[in-house]
Amino acid sequence: MGLSKSEVNLRRLLGASPHQKNQAKLVHYVTTARELLEQLEIEAATGGISSISKAKLNEYSEQIEALAARLSTPQSEPVELVDKSSIDEIVPVSENSGSHVHATTLRRRTVSTTKSEDSGKNSPDRDQFAPVKLDLAAQAHIEKHRKLQDDLTDEMVTLAQQLKESSLMMNKSLQEAEKILDSTETAVEQSLASTGRANARAVQIYSEASKTSCFTWLVILFMTCIFIMVVLLIRIT
Repeated sequence: MGLSKSEVNLRRLLGASPHQKNQAKLVHYVTTARELLEQLEIEAATGGISSISKAKLNEYSEQIEALAARLSTPQSEPVELVDKSSIDEIVPVSENSGSHVHATTLRRRTVSTTKSEDSGKNSPDRDQFAPVKLDLAAQAHIEKHRKLQDDLTDEMVTLAQQLKESSLMMNKSLQEAEKILDSTETAVEQSLASTGRANARAVQIYSEASKTSCFTWLVILFMTCIFIMVVLLIRIT
C-alpha cells in the first residue's frame, strides 16, 4: 500500500535534518517530527490508509531521539591547523615576549586571511556539488503546491468519472429513444397496412353493391314491361 502524507513528510524531515546546522531550525525539526510521529501512531491505531508497522514506528522514534540528542550535545568549534613553515617565513622568531605576542597576532591574521582566500577559491566548487537545502518556508510552499496539484488531479479524476457516467446515461437515453422510434414506426406501418386493407374491402363491397343494384333495376324494368304487355293483351282481347 502507499505511504500516507504524514509518513512522507516525516521521511523528508528526517532526511533533511542531518544537513541542517541551524540549532533553531533543528529544534523546529524535532518538534515537527514528533508531531508527525504521533499522527502516524494515531493512523496505525485507527487502521487508516497507512499500513505502517510497529518496528517502523520504533525506527522513526529512534531517529528523532538521535536528532534530539544531537541538539543536547554542544558542538565544539573546529580547531584550525596552522602551517608552521609558512608562519616562520612571515614572522621571524624573536626572543622578546613582546615580539612573541606580536608574532602570535600576526599568525592568527595570516591564517585567517589564508583560510578566507582558500574558502573563496573553493566556494564555487563546493556550491556546485553541494546539495540544495530548503528551509521550512520553501518546503511548506512546495508542499502547498503539491497538495494543490493533488487536489486538482483528484478533481480532474472526479470530473472525468462524472463525464463518463453522463456519457453512459446519454447513450442509454439515445438507445431507449431509438427503440421508441422503432416501435412507433412499426405501429404506423401496421396502421397503414390495416387502413389499406379496409379501403380495399370497402371498394370491393361497393363494387358488389353496385352490381347488385343494377341487376335489381333491370329485373324491375323487365317485370314492368311484362306487366304492361299483359294489360295491353287483355284489353285487345
